[in-house]
Amino acid sequence: MSPGRKVLVLEEGDGAVDVTRLVQALQALGAVVRRQRLDAPGAPLLDALADGWLPVVMGAARPTPAAPPS
Repeated sequence: MSPGRKVLVLEEGDGAVDVTRLVQALQALGAVVRRQRLDAPGAPLLDALADGWLPVVMGAARPTPAAPPS
C-alpha cells in the first residue's frame, strides 16, 4: 500500500464487527484511515469518495457456521 493512501472504513450499524485491528494494520502500512457508519448522513460519505478515499465496507458480525459432524 502506498504511504498516505486514504482508506474509508464503512461500518454497518448495530452488530458491526470490531474493526480496530484492521484500522491499526492499515495505519501500520502507512494508510490514513477514517471510520464512518453506513447509517450516518450521506453527504460526508459522498465528499470522501469524491476526494479519493478508498471505501472498505465491514458488515455485521455473523456467527460462524458449525462444522458438520464427522
